[in-house]
Amino acid sequence: MNLYAVTGNPILHSKSPNIFNEIISKNKLEAVYFRLAADNAKEAISIFKSLQLKGMNVTAPFKTEIIELLDEVDVEAKKINAVNTIVNISGKLKGFNTDFIGVTESFKDQGIDLNKKKCVIIGAGGAGKAAVYGMHKAGAEIIIIDIDEKTAQSVATEFGCLAKPNKELEVHVRQSEIIVYAVDAALVEAVKEEWITKNHVIYDVNYKPSFLNNIVKNKGCKLITGAEMLINQAIPGYEYYFGTTPDKSIMWNGFHQQIADKKKKTIALIGFMGCGKTSVGKALAAKFNYTFIDMDDEIVNKTDMSINDIFKIKGETEFRKIEQDILKNEIKKENVIVSCGGGIILNKENRTLLKENALTFWLYNSVETSVSRANNGTRPLLNTENPIEKAKNLFESRKEFYADAADMLVNTENKNIAEVTEKIYAEINKTFGNKR
Repeated sequence: MNLYAVTGNPILHSKSPNIFNEIISKNKLEAVYFRLAADNAKEAISIFKSLQLKGMNVTAPFKTEIIELLDEVDVEAKKINAVNTIVNISGKLKGFNTDFIGVTESFKDQGIDLNKKKCVIIGAGGAGKAAVYGMHKAGAEIIIIDIDEKTAQSVATEFGCLAKPNKELEVHVRQSEIIVYAVDAALVEAVKEEWITKNHVIYDVNYKPSFLNNIVKNKGCKLITGAEMLINQAIPGYEYYFGTTPDKSIMWNGFHQQIADKKKKTIALIGFMGCGKTSVGKALAAKFNYTFIDMDDEIVNKTDMSINDIFKIKGETEFRKIEQDILKNEIKKENVIVSCGGGIILNKENRTLLKENALTFWLYNSVETSVSRANNGTRPLLNTENPIEKAKNLFESRKEFYADAADMLVNTENKNIAEVTEKIYAEINKTFGNKR
């Protein structure tokens, strides 16, 4: 099974796993795609290598930072100075940029020829720069405007376009045929409704509805959203990963999938032994004011036997049956944090229960760290002469199942309980806010 991921900070909101897993499933590929939370590009690449991923998409704010960590970078990614797609080619990591393709293909989908069109691109960051590169290549006449005028001028000089001061934004919006909004619309509402006519085309790189939707509705002009860009940049990414062209309609089906309301109120922690599920789970429960449930404790209470004794007397098969029965009951409760045993993901039905009923976080650290934390005589699967070798083999056989069940991987290596807890808490709040 090949593993793929998307990384960024934050990342729980990303639609990429929905898009890729939908078509992976339809095409019956031996692959799993998941979210990889990281604080920086170096951490993301470290986990990429440790898990031996086959590919990874990169979103803000790592697209430029990650370049120096790669073995090779495609010429167009170098020009844009941003990588959003990484492919593992025989152990060498090569970076590509498909964002600019996402922009230009979205215009093509709407029957818009960019050649000689007057365009103003608002924002000279990563998304703006990809738009500049792609649209300039397609023959558009581009003016770049950014609140950081030096950055705008630098990008304009690099690509042979014009940069104008921010104070002239109204003039150039009114004069342009196409407006590309390449800043966070949730934070900055730079365009005024009175500047817009029904003849404008507005391209909002944000795929969540923004203030621009109301402007478009009131003015009757055309809107292209970041959702279209997301799909169109994913297509060449899929081609890099799997060597074939995907069905766009299937990708759209994945994009439109929503996280069920039930999942927002139930949190599950999975991962290999010794990754910190119990400690983090208790801290999360306190932070959210949720009830903490430890699956191992529930098993001991139900059987009146230790985990070790269950394995010795009844065997692993019986243990897994008991574990599954308890999971079926506990995972359907609301306002709970459920800490799961390391092998719970071996059963497909368990993985389905986790995916359908909980926000599931995969706590990850190295096998060596796991063994150092867990090899205290209470882990029946480590009762062997060479626990490190046994643990490595176990983890390798399980990692695809962790990836399959998880909404997001969280690194716990060299991090304390408070840091891991805060990471999960922040990701949930940034994605759901008070809707949780």
